[in-house]
Formats: sequence, structure tokens, C-alpha cells
Amino acid sequence: MLTQYPLSLKLGECPVWIPDRQRLFFLDIADKKLYGFDPISGTNAILSLETFPLETLTGCIVPCENGNFLIAAQNGIQEVRPEVRSSGNRLEILRTLAHPEADNIGNRYNDGKCSPEGRFWFGSLNRNHEKNRASLYCLDANYTDTNCQDTTQCRKILTGATNSNGLGWSPDGNTFYWIDTPARRIEAFDYDKTGGNLSNRRTVIRFADDLSWGRPDGMTVDAAGNLWVAHWAGGRITHWNPQTGESIQTVPLPLQNVTSLTFGGTDEDTLFITSAHSDNDSNEETESGNRSGNLFAFKPAIGGIPAAKFSS
Repeated sequence: MLTQYPLSLKLGECPVWIPDRQRLFFLDIADKKLYGFDPISGTNAILSLETFPLETLTGCIVPCENGNFLIAAQNGIQEVRPEVRSSGNRLEILRTLAHPEADNIGNRYNDGKCSPEGRFWFGSLNRNHEKNRASLYCLDANYTDTNCQDTTQCRKILTGATNSNGLGWSPDGNTFYWIDTPARRIEAFDYDKTGGNLSNRRTVIRFADDLSWGRPDGMTVDAAGNLWVAHWAGGRITHWNPQTGESIQTVPLPLQNVTSLTFGGTDEDTLFITSAHSDNDSNEETESGNRSGNLFAFKPAIGGIPAAKFSS
């Protein structure tokens, strides 16, 4: 059963559960806002939603071991600290760590996550949907460069993408999964935790060309090592076994643009699902109260594992 929280986000994205805060953080990329949300007490918790304005378009947010966050903002990878104030919440920018696409004005940064040992992996997308213009990057743990120029600590890992999107690791940390949305497939790599390197690239899930499935967007991995995928313009999330390529489950949602998902809650047993407004969805609420851009929660048969943190 789906629980929905009425937010009407323009472009909800990149949800991440922070156990220390018992809150879900997520972005509205188009509206340039970061939200902190306590869903534990039920749908009335929407009243306690925390809002933090962002300066620029921001593709993702990940937690740091020191309690701060990294964001992939249009003007670089920044360490930030949310501050709740009676005069208005703000996101304090502490430092800029890297900006590998500073000269690529046709791109912006997109989805990202931290690997189990504390590196930050993030990608880019081309805003004009031009092929082979986007990349995937890795920002090493304990990053020390202050000039944003050290390519040995912020490395370009994959090139030739159009929209670097969902990513994640197997529970043992030995396999990395990645989506380039227009390619309509999930690729896997052997992952070297010591050096943060990828090898043995292969396709593990290939999505059908049926347009009713939309396009694969955000992704998360459950405690059994299976993959959950959000489908942009597909109105669903899907569950896959990457070892066999078989579909395990499809969960329909009452809107078209499903963007991303993550495990959270007290026992990491709830999937929180973000969405975005679609011109194909009505601006008015349906009889069941559904509206595009809402946040959803769903409890699958198996939960997930806590989000890894950047080792700063």
C-alpha cells in the first residue's frame, strides 16, 4: 500500500534518509529547494517540513561523516550545513571541493551517492539531451585540494553518457550499478574499494522499448542485493534481480514522472519515492487525492541498508 504526502514538487529528486536525524532529505531541483522531512508520525508530519533555499540547480545531496552534507550544485561540489533559524532557514556553504565541468555550460550535475568506503560518486547530464556529452566522476574521501583542480582526487571515471543517473552498490560493496537513462539499461562493474576503480563492465538489466515503461531514472539497492528503479514517464517503480536479469515486482504509481527512491525509516524498511510534475498529469487533485510531484512511501518485503557517508 502506498502512503502519499502532498508536496506537489516541480522536480523532486535524490531522497536520502539520515538515521542520526531521523529525517528524509530530498531536493526540488527545479524549485531550487532542499527539504528535510519527518515522516514517522504519519501524514500530518508534512506540517513540520523544513525548507532550505538553494542558490543554483542542484542534482544530488549526500551525507558526510561530520554531520554536514555534500551537494552537487551547478557551481560545484560543495560542503554545506543546513541551519534552522526563526528568521528563515539557510544552507551555509562551507567550501567548494570540486567543479570538473565548470567549462561545460551545456551540462549540469545530476544523481550521486557515496560508496561504502566514503567516496562521492556523481554524474552529469546534458540539458539539450545531446549524446556523449555527460560523464561520471569520483571524488576521493578526505579531499584536500582547495583550488578545485586536482584531477587525481576528483577523477573522471566514465565518459560518453547523456544523462548519468541512478547508481548504487551491492551490499558487500564489490559491485557498482549505474544507469545512463537514454540507454535504457543498468550496467554493472566490479568495484575495487581500495582504489575506487571500476572494471568488467557489463549490462545486467535491459529495459524494453515499450514507451509505457518510460525511462529508468533513480535507483537503490535492497539488503538482498536486488535493484529498485524509478521510471520517468513510466508511472511505476520496478524491482530486479541483477544476477539473473529477471523482474521481481512492479509497483504502479498514480502519476507519470517517478524520479528516485531510497530506503529509510526507523528500520530502513520503507521505500521513499519522489516524483515530478508532468504535463500529462492533471494540475487538479484526483478523487483519490493523487497529485503529480507528491512524495510516496511503500513498504516492500525486504528493507535496505543505511546510506553511506562521505569521509571528509
